[in-house]
Amino acid sequence: MDVRAHEAGPHRELVRQLGPFALTALAAWVGVLIGTTIDWPEYGISVAVLAASWTYGVAAGLRGNILTGTVLGSLGFLVALGLLRDAAGGSVAAVSILTLLPVVQTALYVRERLGLWIVLAGVTALYLAPLIFIGPPRYPNNGYRGALLGVLVSSIVGLATQELVANIRHRASEARYRERILARVNETVQELFKSPEPRRDACSAVEEVSEALVVGLYEPDPLTQELLMTTTTRARDAIAAGAPARAGSAVHEAFRTGAPQLITENIEQRVGNVDFWRADGAPSSSLYQPLLRGEQVLGVMFVGWEGEVVSTEPRVLVASLLAHEIAAVIDRRDVLDQLTDEALTDALTQLPNRRAWDTQIAVAMSGGLEPVAVAMFDIDRFKQFNDSYGHPAGDRLLRETAAAWRAEVRADDFLARLGGEEFALLLTGRHTGSVRALVERLRSSMPAQQTVSAGIALRVDGDTPDQLLSRADRALYEAKNAGRNRAVVADQHRRSGDEPPVASEA
Repeated sequence: MDVRAHEAGPHRELVRQLGPFALTALAAWVGVLIGTTIDWPEYGISVAVLAASWTYGVAAGLRGNILTGTVLGSLGFLVALGLLRDAAGGSVAAVSILTLLPVVQTALYVRERLGLWIVLAGVTALYLAPLIFIGPPRYPNNGYRGALLGVLVSSIVGLATQELVANIRHRASEARYRERILARVNETVQELFKSPEPRRDACSAVEEVSEALVVGLYEPDPLTQELLMTTTTRARDAIAAGAPARAGSAVHEAFRTGAPQLITENIEQRVGNVDFWRADGAPSSSLYQPLLRGEQVLGVMFVGWEGEVVSTEPRVLVASLLAHEIAAVIDRRDVLDQLTDEALTDALTQLPNRRAWDTQIAVAMSGGLEPVAVAMFDIDRFKQFNDSYGHPAGDRLLRETAAAWRAEVRADDFLARLGGEEFALLLTGRHTGSVRALVERLRSSMPAQQTVSAGIALRVDGDTPDQLLSRADRALYEAKNAGRNRAVVADQHRRSGDEPPVASEA
């Protein structure tokens, strides 16, 4: 059933296309018989040629040969029309108007201009051949005037129709392209909301959808507000990231005005970074599209194309459309990252908090057998300090302690505030001696002439995060009970779930 329906489709389309022309031709061949003296043998030949031309045209069309089927079928129709005209009395037959049928049919269904010119040549031959080879009285000399007008009208109608059809096809093709692009944009936006790297993936998506050479982002530095390249689709991110936009470039103009800048002339003088522009293949057209959140400009997306583009092109429009979506995605991701940071950061000291600590120690303990050490710190007599100087002074002591200790630890050491006056340090790859030396450096860098006690524990085989932390905590209480202002290393062979000994007031 489906196969028959599929096969019937081309037949129905051909009937729809050729039906009006065939009915008009049939009416002409029948109508010419009324009140006219007919040369029947010639009339019969014209009918046979007409049937053969239409049969060939239909067969070629069904095989997909639209050009040859339409053009050769039209030429056959013109031969049949010439025979009909001659059979009905020559120039008085009044059927020359039918020359418009093959012209219009060719203009409608043949895209190549050559096909139309061939048919128009056939129309010219139909008008001129009888005047030249037969002549008066059947084809008087004044027929040249009618031939000229007939050829001119046929040419104008054919060329105008073909141009109109080409324009309609182009608009339909653009509409289908835009529809596909919008569907791709929608898919891209959905993917970006799930992406762990929305900036990079967004630029790659714009490059793919808009057929660009390169796509990247400039964003303001949080401290200096200088516009820096943060992402690019080219394979040199490590070099490009952090490259500043050149002063006076289109990047600055787009960021300042919030309006897109499409540069197609003097582009080398307007690009954000000349070296990277050349490395990207020197795109001859560049779009600098601001990323907007309301009226606030978050950054500028740059898109480079080969060849000259205009602002109304679909690839430019889709880049602009995606830029608005990218701004929303990046803004959302930045907000989520900020919320995540806030959830994992101690607001007072800006150190990681207990939640971040629990995650980090679990990750460290899940690795191989490299050394893992934990140091617990508790500021001595912190309650007395608060009572003596007030809570603002206590908060300031905590902030200054965090700042002093942050300057002493390595980038891969993990310092956190667990709560109150208690801090913790997670170290990997260090052995006992270096762990103890670092803890002593931290204790000696305490501000406001305050002291701190510390407990140190090193991982042993079979340790869990809770067990390692419990041993460090027990060592801290031992330091407190031993007089404070000291560090104690926990016995690596002792594990206990018992409560640690109670220390005196901190």
